[in-house]
Amino acid sequence: MTEQELWEWLHYDEGIPVTRRAVKHAVLRREISPTRLGNTNLFSRRDGWDWIESRKQSGVYRLPKSAVAQ
Repeated sequence: MTEQELWEWLHYDEGIPVTRRAVKHAVLRREISPTRLGNTNLFSRRDGWDWIESRKQSGVYRLPKSAVAQ
């Protein structure tokens, strides 16, 4: 699938809240590595899942003390 199709699959089919720009910049930074066929970059679903897995943060998110209302 193309870069656009990869985003549509992640966003609409899988329901992952990822923006089109995030996918675009991940491709530019080679966080998602394409398979090159002819003049097109093609991506697999596994490429998308591997990228999502690499973005996963461990632990519980806590707001900084300066952002907490008192």
